[in-house]
Amino acid sequence: MRFATLSTALLGLAQYVHSLPVEADGASVLDVALTQVSDTRIKAVVKNSGKEDVTFVHLNFFRDSAPVKKVDVFQNDEEVTFEGIKRRFKLEGLTSEALTSLAVGETFEDEFDIATTSDLSAGGPLTLRSSGLVPIVTNGTVTGYLPYRSNDLKIEVDGVKASRVLKAIKPLNRRTSESCSSSSKKAALDKALSNTVSLANAAASAALSGSASKFSEYFKTTSTATRQVVAARLKAVAKEAASTSSGSTKYYCTDVYGYCETNVLAYTLPSQNVIANCDIYYSYLPALASSCHAQDQATTTLHEFTHAPGVYSPGTDDLGYGYSAATALSSSNAVLNADSYALYANAIYLGC
Repeated sequence: MRFATLSTALLGLAQYVHSLPVEADGASVLDVALTQVSDTRIKAVVKNSGKEDVTFVHLNFFRDSAPVKKVDVFQNDEEVTFEGIKRRFKLEGLTSEALTSLAVGETFEDEFDIATTSDLSAGGPLTLRSSGLVPIVTNGTVTGYLPYRSNDLKIEVDGVKASRVLKAIKPLNRRTSESCSSSSKKAALDKALSNTVSLANAAASAALSGSASKFSEYFKTTSTATRQVVAARLKAVAKEAASTSSGSTKYYCTDVYGYCETNVLAYTLPSQNVIANCDIYYSYLPALASSCHAQDQATTTLHEFTHAPGVYSPGTDDLGYGYSAATALSSSNAVLNADSYALYANAIYLGC
């Protein structure tokens, strides 16, 4: 991992229900209807098909104004690389800017262009779908999850038209230069990186030879193969966090791309192996949590590192956010879920 200095050369290249935890492939509470508006522009209509009014976090979901992953895009059964961001948000004290409420039967619409976050210049047939778990909120705190699922939408893309769509992630200003100039933020991130090394190494050892039941709590299997994959990813995170002058990622102390909001702790651009912290990473999070499954700076940094494919490929997604959603995932999804690693590392550290 390298503390990032924004240079011309580099930058030119550059989810819950209280009473009914349901796996993402089970019955959905939020139904998503995808339709094509024109070319690569898509409309999603999200409906509360459950039996209760709900309030949920719409960050990393439909209605998020940032270039987040709202649908999976497939061509010839292969997923097209996502070139947007993945945001980590706080679990408590959430404010209204991040929340959406839907009464039973109520809907909302969201329009977005998939060409802003994927290279679709090759054109041809695509299949779009969306499913997963979205965090449900009570009195500003994540308390569970809502499963959601969309239809499969098949579209034909004109590659020339798609290539003309402006990308959401713009190159940073050529004159911009920042190398963690705030001494207090640099000190906090240095400590977080050191703690990340310790937590990731301890969790990697536990994954290989620690309690099978504890591993299964977070990854839903005790198979040797899965334990080896989890350990390998955690070891890779520890290696990346151990150096601030080398590695595969660029880590910014501040919000250089402008995607932090009131409730956002940090974000990753997986396609560029870039991580950036938000102000509340420093003001809201403790260096290390003192309670099980709570957020802190070290596990937030660990979470972000797992998103970056340069650290360990493939990078993780946000398939289940928070303990109740993460532990409701199947094994195949848990091993690709960023929060599963953060929660497991926290559990090993605190003896949860």
